[in-house]
Amino acid sequence: MIITKLRRKKYIYSIILVLLLFFLEYNLLFAIGKARKEKISGNGIQDSINPKERVSYDFMNNNTFEISTDVYIDLYIEYENNIYYRQTYFIINNSIPISLNISTKSNLQNFGITQSPQKPQKSNSRFQFGYNCIFRIRTNVSIAKLTIRYRKVQDYGLNPNALYSLAIFEINQESWELLETEEKINVSNFEKYIESSITTIQQDTDYYVTIFEVEAIQKDWTWLIITVLITAVGIIALVVLISKKDYFQYLRTRTIPIEKGAHRLSLDDVLENENRNKIIDLILNEPGIHFNELLRKTGLAAGNLVWHLDILITYKVIGKKRIGNFIAYFPYYQKNPISNVDLKLQKSKLTLKILEMIEKKPGIWNNIITKNFKVDHKTIQYHLDKLIDLGLIKFRKEGRKKKIYPNLESDYFNQD
Repeated sequence: MIITKLRRKKYIYSIILVLLLFFLEYNLLFAIGKARKEKISGNGIQDSINPKERVSYDFMNNNTFEISTDVYIDLYIEYENNIYYRQTYFIINNSIPISLNISTKSNLQNFGITQSPQKPQKSNSRFQFGYNCIFRIRTNVSIAKLTIRYRKVQDYGLNPNALYSLAIFEINQESWELLETEEKINVSNFEKYIESSITTIQQDTDYYVTIFEVEAIQKDWTWLIITVLITAVGIIALVVLISKKDYFQYLRTRTIPIEKGAHRLSLDDVLENENRNKIIDLILNEPGIHFNELLRKTGLAAGNLVWHLDILITYKVIGKKRIGNFIAYFPYYQKNPISNVDLKLQKSKLTLKILEMIEKKPGIWNNIITKNFKVDHKTIQYHLDKLIDLGLIKFRKEGRKKKIYPNLESDYFNQD
């Protein structure tokens, strides 16, 4: 009898402990304070949010935006009319009040950004943008930490079984930068969500945030052999990714004989065709792409694709090479032109200025460069990483300092 009572008490205590842990986790997870819901008749609102308050806004087109904060916020948020069924939750941690301006567009061009950044880069993965909702965030003071969560449900445009990553973009960058993204479970309803945190958001700076779907690149032996073969013949070394605008400029200004054969098109006719533009985009973004992949991604019929590829090869817009059992397609270069590196650098004057400074003062380090250009050290590091990727600089640790030197063995410093 006594044992039964002890078991009963132990069972009750276990239930209480589980409920207590659940309650604590729920509160920590969602930072519940004083909750408030607002039904908005339009696509934008200006509102004041008090410390420890959580507010949920339901806009037109079934867009939901939630926010919680530990400081006072003067908030303005607006959605573009063509955005539907999107949900986001901002959690803000800061020490002083904030004036926060948030706007959303379906693409960067609608923000007035004409030069589209490259997709995020990561080995063994490719990234597709199909979310069609980009946040532009601007604040009057620096924010210590902003956490962003998205419910991973089909109703809000996210496949629960797919892999996603948040990414951030600033005007001085050339590509989207991946944010460390975690997938978690809401313990109250076992619903999946993804979460990323951004630290040290600078005042009066535009930050653009969105979601990319992550697709793992299959590591089969065929592709491994192809990659080895490509490396062996030195094709990878010939390709420096540049924007389509720069590439078209290169094509129009080069002097090279072209045998048109049966074709009677001008170069502008070749470059302005919608289907050929799609093919060029894919080859510039994925040099070495093979025929079957082009067929899948363009959606063209095989005969139609062959016709457009023939035109692009005839006019020397693209080149091809047989590698094993595959035909791989590349941007057309007569040789490995240093001008391709120049084009890459010309897209960012700051990158070129940093390189020139390193060339004039070998052995300089990050802090000196940061002070000279009066920008954030993370921005300088971004440009240094780009110069490393291009093989133009190298680091050498001397004492406690990581000094930077020009890589004088690179072709860039050995031009005639």
